[in-house]
Amino acid sequence: MSKQNQNDNILDKIIDLELLYSIKNSEIYLKFLDNQIKFYQNQITFLEDNKPLFFQKKKLEEYVRKKEEYEKKIYENYSKMNEEVEYIIQIKKSINN
Repeated sequence: MSKQNQNDNILDKIIDLELLYSIKNSEIYLKFLDNQIKFYQNQITFLEDNKPLFFQKKKLEEYVRKKEEYEKKIYENYSKMNEEVEYIIQIKKSINN
């Protein structure tokens, strides 16, 4: 095996290793996002358990605002998770090639 082929082979292995670490980092990030989603879901549950009565207008407005905010954050995290999964899929494809 020539020196150039050997160097190319080592370089390919290093790149694959780096890609594998990138996948691991993405998996950790996905777990983080999942934990955030669970947190916001718990916040919504707490809000619903303590929902103000219909005549408590200011408290009800605050309830609605917070609930919408948490739902938006959940949606954003799901979007980030989707992007991260697509990223992992692309990396795995490049490793297989």
